[in-house]
Amino acid sequence: MAWFSRRRKAEERAVSYSDVWSTGGDVSAIRANSIDSALRLTPLYAAVRLIADQGASLPLKAYRQNGDVREPMATTPELLRNPSARVSMFTWKQQPLVSLLLRGNAYGYITAFSGTAAKSLEWLHPDQVQVDESTMRPIYRLNGQMLDESRVVHIAGLSVPGSCVGVSPLTAFRTTIETGLAAQAYSRDWYANGGPVSPGSHLKNTERTLDNEQAQAIKSRYKASVRSGDVFVTGSDWTLTNLAISADDAAFVETSKLTATQIAAVYGVPPEMIGGETGSSLTYSTVEMNSLNFVTYTLRPWLVRIEEAISRVMPQPQFARFNVDALLRTDTKTRYEAHQIGINAGFLTTEEVRAMEDRPPLPAPMAQPPSTGGNP
Repeated sequence: MAWFSRRRKAEERAVSYSDVWSTGGDVSAIRANSIDSALRLTPLYAAVRLIADQGASLPLKAYRQNGDVREPMATTPELLRNPSARVSMFTWKQQPLVSLLLRGNAYGYITAFSGTAAKSLEWLHPDQVQVDESTMRPIYRLNGQMLDESRVVHIAGLSVPGSCVGVSPLTAFRTTIETGLAAQAYSRDWYANGGPVSPGSHLKNTERTLDNEQAQAIKSRYKASVRSGDVFVTGSDWTLTNLAISADDAAFVETSKLTATQIAAVYGVPPEMIGGETGSSLTYSTVEMNSLNFVTYTLRPWLVRIEEAISRVMPQPQFARFNVDALLRTDTKTRYEAHQIGINAGFLTTEEVRAMEDRPPLPAPMAQPPSTGGNP
């Protein structure tokens, strides 16, 4: 096929894993500035931080599929224990979420194998990766250099049929983000200039018209008196009016709230957590219910994408799962009551409950000496 021969061209040398980090230091010439600019928008940063930090804080565990039973692995694979030589485990779990939330795609590169399974994997900056979908199978390049497809781990967010590339939220909602940045810049300039761009007060003489020199002299005298706390004495022909902020000058406040609410809708986070407004009286009575809704409707779809991608590069039949129970912890009394119900129903053991509570196993009972049947 034409696409196959194209990939064999000498000038499209495949990048080895040793090249991955030696070619990609500077992304300013691509589109990194757009990400940096977008993250200056407070509600966008808050939404991304909320989802990425919560996801990265969850334990990522390995399991083995044994028929219909999911068994925890006794030993954590290296990929889920120490996957990166560059960043911590928390950051490693956080990075693909940030890429997905901002660019709609996360790209990883396997840097070491254990047999046929991945041993270590580094996440690439999404703006450094180019995807060519003109061929039967996508071709991945890092800053123009072809990547070994067998080492690429691509996680796509929301995507349309016929494409393996996810839609970038920054591109899809560019107008919303630019409006928010403009309002935020207006707010910054407002305070940098000491208040509104229009005059704060109007000192008017009702009897005569002042030339520019007289007006400047009166203004200087008034400002000097006010600044020093002295008394400003005038005749009956002067009036002072404090000007209210115009509707246009105050509009950025409402614009900021609207932007935060729209971004909350895009990312599925509670608007009030990033500076927006819900617009309804709907509330949840317990913290547990809030956490459940956040996990179900916001966090879980992103976590499933990452779980599936990581599971594909693990030895079969092993797979990876995030433990979302860490976000659904109830108060101590309710949790212990739930444990007791599980033990009584027979689907939990005391050892399993102690493991969930991060407690060590109970000591084994001491063996009793065998009875001799006689009297001492």
